Amino acid sequence: MKSMLLAAFVAYVLCCLLIYFGQRALLYFPQPSDKFVDATKVSFTNNGIELRGWVINPKQDEALLYYGGNAESIEQNISFFQKVLPNYSVYLIPYRGYGESMGTPTENGLYSDALHIYDQLVSQHTKMSLLGRSLGSGIATYVAARRNIENLILVTPYDSIENVAKGVYWMFPISLLLKDKYNSLGQVAEINTLPLILMAEYDQVIPRKHSDNLISAFGKQQQSLVIKSAGHNDISEHPEYANAIYQYLQSK
Repeated sequence: MKSMLLAAFVAYVLCCLLIYFGQRALLYFPQPSDKFVDATKVSFTNNGIELRGWVINPKQDEALLYYGGNAESIEQNISFFQKVLPNYSVYLIPYRGYGESMGTPTENGLYSDALHIYDQLVSQHTKMSLLGRSLGSGIATYVAARRNIENLILVTPYDSIENVAKGVYWMFPISLLLKDKYNSLGQVAEINTLPLILMAEYDQVIPRKHSDNLISAFGKQQQSLVIKSAGHNDISEHPEYANAIYQYLQSK
């Protein structure tokens, strides 16, 4: 019996070590960029890391910064933004390590890049808005808590990656193991803009309770909508998604 317990303990510790040292491979899923994108290229350099992406509808007065989902090729949104937001300059900049951007993704690195890009663009536009989807919702809340923004849109968001991970790896001490926690809930008190929050009815990745926790923190004045029949990965394909974003931005 003692040998079995010892073997189980050793196996548990090994699993913890695997999670700790391999966690970023479990969290981030960088996608290569389409080399034949028909859009204006733009790049930024933050602490020696070059970030290469695109701007849609350049030189508009108002700008929207888009922070994509984890395994998303954000250039696939180009035609969407050209059609839905022709009066906004929309910036699609892959995270470090994604697309043609240099570096390796980490929470602090993505935060630093997002603030740097905002700071480079704010003088070029009269108003700045943010749209964060899934993983990107955590980056959007971080920037919104530290910069002056006009609008904030959060798509399939979470209270924290730490809480989501606890639900998946419930048998491990995630709070001790996790390096990149993306605590969106902790940013809410510093955000002055009431957001639009869009959720998928059948979200297979972010359990509803984690979005609801974030909604509760913002209070009753935020706008939230559940897109019927949508899943985590196809929410943007539903007409209600585009309509909600357009109406929200038009009303501000």
